[in-house]
Amino acid sequence: MSTELYNIVTVIIYSLSAVIGLIMLGIALSQLKQLTSQVMQGVKSNSISQLSALLALEQQIADRRLTLSEAAIAVSEAKDAKKEDFTALQLRLNEAKQMYLNALDRLCFCVNKELLDAEDMRLEYRDIIKAAVNDFPEDFGMGTTYRNIKKVYELWADK
Repeated sequence: MSTELYNIVTVIIYSLSAVIGLIMLGIALSQLKQLTSQVMQGVKSNSISQLSALLALEQQIADRRLTLSEAAIAVSEAKDAKKEDFTALQLRLNEAKQMYLNALDRLCFCVNKELLDAEDMRLEYRDIIKAAVNDFPEDFGMGTTYRNIKKVYELWADK
């Protein structure tokens, strides 16, 4: 084989390699574009899922706050009620308070575990958390079952 023929064959092989490389690069870029699109859809889906979870929590907190208010009104209006009826109303009030605080504690759990954006939640819920701790100080002592609320309250108190 002559040197010229060898050089021509080498150029042809290198050219084919370059063309194949460009084709592979095009395929890789196309797959990367598809992957990027899928990741963006996943991020959007995750954001929608977080928003849905937050809205469900907010609705639960609002419903339980309403129940708590209704129970408190019933207790305050029952001044002339029989002792058994008054005791039942107080039990209902205590149960409503526990359910309300449990819902707030779940929200604070999500904040503590960074499942929800702490800064957004602070702007929306700081006053509500503060009011809960101030309204029910006996529930936030050393052995509190509402540790998540207490932790968020202490964290946000300085901001």
